[in-house]
Amino acid sequence: MLKHIKLWISVLLFLFAACSGTKNEVSVITRIDLGTTNTKLDQEEGIVDEYDIRVSVRTKEDAGVMVKSLTVTTPSGASFEASRTDRAAIDQIDPEYGIEIIRGFELDGNEGVWTLAAIANLEYELFGDGFYTITANYDEGSESIQLWYGEPGSDSPLPFPQNNGFTEPDVKLPITSPATFTWDTDPIAQNISVYFAGAGETKSDDLPATTTSYGPYDYAPGLWELELAISVERKGKINAVDFTISKGTVYSTEGVVKE
Repeated sequence: MLKHIKLWISVLLFLFAACSGTKNEVSVITRIDLGTTNTKLDQEEGIVDEYDIRVSVRTKEDAGVMVKSLTVTTPSGASFEASRTDRAAIDQIDPEYGIEIIRGFELDGNEGVWTLAAIANLEYELFGDGFYTITANYDEGSESIQLWYGEPGSDSPLPFPQNNGFTEPDVKLPITSPATFTWDTDPIAQNISVYFAGAGETKSDDLPATTTSYGPYDYAPGLWELELAISVERKGKINAVDFTISKGTVYSTEGVVKE
């Protein structure tokens, strides 16, 4: 199934950061967004949980050193690396972890934008809660920032919001158009989005966190992919670096709109 909503869920936290630069103490990291997503695939055999991690890091291109690669190390010790030659190639199966890895690098003015995502892992423990280490690697040296991925000021993890999918209509039965989709939101929710695709068209929207319905809208007959995303996020700044962290839960299923 498509997981387009998860692309907007790019995110991260900031509670603790320890920087160790090169001998010149050059600071090149300017922003980090880090987030994890639990996708609940509602299939005929039941719910299948998959977990993704997505990281976006900005680095200076005019700091006197050139960043050659970026490494993200998770609390579990798993390590993923992106290089300057990566161009957001997809469908690359990592030989060590056996999951899809997306790596990318591009220039945006005088900054480099690094993206790294690990997709559709069945165990959250590969990523986990705790300290993530972001390392910018130079020819001779490196700079690291260690980020606490959890609730600021506590030992508690950032929660995955509850998302049990649509309460109406019953997507396991043929859907009558026009349709209004409803759901129960989590009180902790900060962001809600929907993404529907079918019959050569799409319907999507970012909604206020208290929203519990979408529609009524017309849907062409046929098979539709239906996704509802609910997320939380925390923001901050430390050592002049902006951080955002988040966790999201995406309910993903299919429904048939009848003639």
